[in-house]
Amino acid sequence: MTKFNLIKLADLITFIGLVGLISTGIVLRYSLPAGSGGDSIWGLTRHQWGDVHFYICIGFLALMSLHLFLHLAFIKQALAGKASREHKYRLSFGVLGLLALILLLLAPVFSPVSESGTHPVKQFEPRR
Repeated sequence: MTKFNLIKLADLITFIGLVGLISTGIVLRYSLPAGSGGDSIWGLTRHQWGDVHFYICIGFLALMSLHLFLHLAFIKQALAGKASREHKYRLSFGVLGLLALILLLLAPVFSPVSESGTHPVKQFEPRR
């Protein structure tokens, strides 16, 4: 298999992984929200869907690492300033996208946690 075909195959599988992440995330967020009890889709509960989502994420990260490894020669050229003008534009958009992704990933870490949620906890009141 040539490097070009390997890149195309890795990109295709990575895209399928991204679609899987999005679809399982939608299932977890909207179809089986927190507190949905024993509800299930295709025989999988919310926690099992969470496991599927996690393992797809691990595979996606591995494929993205492969993607970067396969494009290592271009990355070296771009960092050395030897890339063509078109590639410099692509690199600058890639760097901006990476910075935006890092900010989005770090936003929940630095966001304050609020005590009031959408599902208030009912206080226990003893009977008289």
